[in-house]
Amino acid sequence: MRHLRAIVIASEEGRPRSSLAGRKLLAILGGWLLASGALGGITFLAARAISPEWGREPRNVSPIIIAEVYAAFVGVAALLSGRTFFANVALRSVSLRSVLVAFPAWALAYATAALAHVVFNPLIGPWSGTVNLLRATGSDDGRLAQTGPVLAMIILVRACALAPLGEELLFRGALFNWLRQHLSARWTIGITAALFAMIHGFLPLLPLAFMLGVAAGTIRERSGSTIPTIVVHVVHNILMVAFSYATTGWSARLPPWGHP
Repeated sequence: MRHLRAIVIASEEGRPRSSLAGRKLLAILGGWLLASGALGGITFLAARAISPEWGREPRNVSPIIIAEVYAAFVGVAALLSGRTFFANVALRSVSLRSVLVAFPAWALAYATAALAHVVFNPLIGPWSGTVNLLRATGSDDGRLAQTGPVLAMIILVRACALAPLGEELLFRGALFNWLRQHLSARWTIGITAALFAMIHGFLPLLPLAFMLGVAAGTIRERSGSTIPTIVVHVVHNILMVAFSYATTGWSARLPPWGHP
């Protein structure tokens, strides 16, 4: 009875209903890195063999490799987890209300990030810099305005489906699951949000990415599932791509790395 009560309490607090061992998490992350490297190398060599001129241009090959990286995480996690895959990445059914609540949470993250730019403008720059980066991200650094239909489709699938799925299953799924076994909800949400922000690179994007990570982590904690965060992330990226097309025709380019 004591053991059953502990399980019930843990579930009510939003802790994972099944544990993800540290060794399993390391195996998944290690396997993901190896698979990503192998797929990237094969893709690069294949591109060079098919069309030497096209293969030498990183802008042509990198969208395919990045798509493979996201797909590789999902594939490796599923392969190494086996029957526990859905539990390890918190793919659990939830109510429609839990999904709908995610949208105002992300809207609040945008409002908070915009306010941070007003308050800390000398450090992180104006909000307009973030908007410009969102346009450039939505155009895939201008590739969507220049590439053919096949590569454009790969970019769109990656941006609107693979990236949200891979990022949520990694940060709010496997990492959140493991961290939550050892840390409080506040620390788990903060750490996963910080790591999520770091992969977005540019300083003006960091406040927004961090706040979106906090919103997603809070949703994950309360719902016990990554489904609401995947849905809102997919919709967010679709809107970002559409916003980029509507305002720049997908011609927006990212600034040099490290510059606003």
